[in-house]
Amino acid sequence: MSPKNADETISKVDSMIRVLSKASPHGNALDQDDIKALNDVESEDQLKLADRLEDMIILLKDEPDNKRKILESHDLVMDEFGHVGPVRDALESVKTYFLGK
Repeated sequence: MSPKNADETISKVDSMIRVLSKASPHGNALDQDDIKALNDVESEDQLKLADRLEDMIILLKDEPDNKRKILESHDLVMDEFGHVGPVRDALESVKTYFLGK
């Protein structure tokens, strides 16, 4: 399920961080297929992905007008984890709602 606005995008990224870091509850922004795809990421990469997404969510919440840093964070996560479906969907939403592309 693709986010429909900036708030849903932040919520989805936050839920992905919670799934990857094994925190609970992880909310209802993700469906079972998204959760399975995140759990299928190699275990040593899960924390790396969670860290990258955490860096991005901090920018989205605290510096939403800093498009350069958001784009750098977006590109880094996309290069490393763009093959993971829910990550790719969330990054497309970041591009749309925060970068205006």
